[in-house]
Amino acid sequence: MVKISVVIPVYNAEKTIVNCVNSVLSQTFSDYEIFLIDDGSSDNSLAICNSLKNSDERISVFSFENHGAAYCRNFGIKNANGEYIAFIDSDDKIDAGAFSYMYEVAEKRSADIVMCGYIMENGNSRKNITANEGFYVGEEINSRMIEIKSKNLIDSPCNKLYRREFLLKNGIYMPENEIFEDTDFNLRILKFSPRFVICKTAFYHYILRMGSTTRKFNPEKLTIIKKRAALLKEVTSGIDDYCDFYYIKSVFSAFIDAFLSLKRRKVFGIINSEINKQEFREKTIKASHSGIGSIIIIYVAKSHNSIIVYLFCKAAYIVKYKFQKLFMKVK
Repeated sequence: MVKISVVIPVYNAEKTIVNCVNSVLSQTFSDYEIFLIDDGSSDNSLAICNSLKNSDERISVFSFENHGAAYCRNFGIKNANGEYIAFIDSDDKIDAGAFSYMYEVAEKRSADIVMCGYIMENGNSRKNITANEGFYVGEEINSRMIEIKSKNLIDSPCNKLYRREFLLKNGIYMPENEIFEDTDFNLRILKFSPRFVICKTAFYHYILRMGSTTRKFNPEKLTIIKKRAALLKEVTSGIDDYCDFYYIKSVFSAFIDAFLSLKRRKVFGIINSEINKQEFREKTIKASHSGIGSIIIIYVAKSHNSIIVYLFCKAAYIVKYKFQKLFMKVK
């Protein structure tokens, strides 16, 4: 048995997969295997993966018809050989000391999850997203949940090391054919009282991809967002006011991304319909979170005015997608 299995879903990543894999091969830690899982790529990704396999015996290549990243990651959970499992996206990379550090922490604490920070990159712009270190068992993590959820540290599987046996024993897998499956996965883990370590160091380089499928509006997006918000409230305690704010913020995020692919009249119709639903109105009653941006979001939501919400989300869309570097600074 190897100590760490590295699972990398690959879909049309011919331009980035070599750099991604090289960042793993450059690790100071050597006892690992790499699963490159081609998810029905239509470019040269599979050929490149096979070439990489020939260069290092620790690399295995698998190829399937397109099923999505969740399917690939679940395949890795079920079939990998490592004591721990790490996920990396094929267009991202990880620092050389990541596995050595995280494995040492996991063994010292007998951890089920070790979470590090990440570096958000957009061209030459970089921003480190981190949280202070800590060790928590079960519900103790609630004391840090607002912080790590607000910073999007809890959501991604890529800045974490998981004890594979913990996932298998509790039957924890990612929902397939859904968006935001990684958020569901990491929140659902909390139901099983994991031993959870937060590391302050940022190892994972997340390359900002404004055109990703999760950022484009589809009819199911609002439904899935609401499911994830409901799950956050279900698996936590003592932070209900924040959970209601998270619901509102998530719905607003869907409104903002709707401008990517829908005409303004359609966007306005979606906003008008959603903010007048009883569930949305109930969330605005107790929603609370600190920070000027959060206060503004709550204020706009409580107006229940479709025009005000539309103008706010339109302005946010311009900042987010037209001025991406500014967005990184204020995110």
